[in-house]
Amino acid sequence: MKLPKNFGGQGLGGYLKQAQAAMDRAKHLEDELAAERITIEKGPVSGVFAGTGEIVSIKIDPVVMDPSETEALEDLIVGLVRDGFSSATELRDARVKEIMPNVPGLGNLGL
Repeated sequence: MKLPKNFGGQGLGGYLKQAQAAMDRAKHLEDELAAERITIEKGPVSGVFAGTGEIVSIKIDPVVMDPSETEALEDLIVGLVRDGFSSATELRDARVKEIMPNVPGLGNLGL
């Protein structure tokens, strides 16, 4: 296997150390993401999501709890959940990109 020029400064030993460091960080990524909190607000509806995309809480302003407007409230909740999951996915992608550049050739996999 041909290593990138000047990679690791120590040849294969440097490569292995960097790969091990990336693997160690990746093992803890799920725990790190679970501890992260993302707050999303959609007008009178707000929610808190874990970095894994899990819904932690949803709050609805009682002012908008009009039985004749349930469809609008449902749309707000769907949008809130969609945005929370999207933000969690972006956070995960950013964390993976932090890890991947340390392993040559893997940073370009589009993860």
